[in-house]
Amino acid sequence: KQWYQRRVRDKYGFCHLSAGDLLRSEVRDKGPDGELIAGIINQGKIVPSSVTVGLLHRAINEKCDQGCSTFLIDGFPRTEENWNSWKEIVANKANVRFMLFYRCEDSICISRVLNRQDGRADDTEEIVTRRIQTYHSSTVPVVEEFRKAGLLKEVDADGPVEEVFRETEKVLKEKKLEK
Repeated sequence: KQWYQRRVRDKYGFCHLSAGDLLRSEVRDKGPDGELIAGIINQGKIVPSSVTVGLLHRAINEKCDQGCSTFLIDGFPRTEENWNSWKEIVANKANVRFMLFYRCEDSICISRVLNRQDGRADDTEEIVTRRIQTYHSSTVPVVEEFRKAGLLKEVDADGPVEEVFRETEKVLKEKKLEK
């Protein structure tokens, strides 16, 4: 997922924000919520929405001050609570055009995460398996909410990366977001 997001950012000039990167930065930089976040991430659970949305809101404001106007937010929303918090805090400042959803079989996701070279402490088989379980119980309902609202664009991510990226570009073109 991150590879595609970086590629979209680089090719199309979107401002890319990763909810996970913002959370990990808060831990690394010993921010006010760093210890709380570390404990939750290490359990493979989802950080409270107020924390995640607060970090995203701050990052969006900083990027807007730098001239950014189109954002690609990676890894968010993960829960209905995330989405509701977003709508309460950020919705009047941002137009969510759609959710770009990379559909991938669990076994392929697990294999890709375990084989990536990021050196993340939460990339163990046990934690990744819990994250997949959390995804099914907490994130799938949000995906379905976006589908019902006509705001979901799915890309089959089981295939080779270049094929998946070509499908991503088709979505961006359809949404009139290409350069």
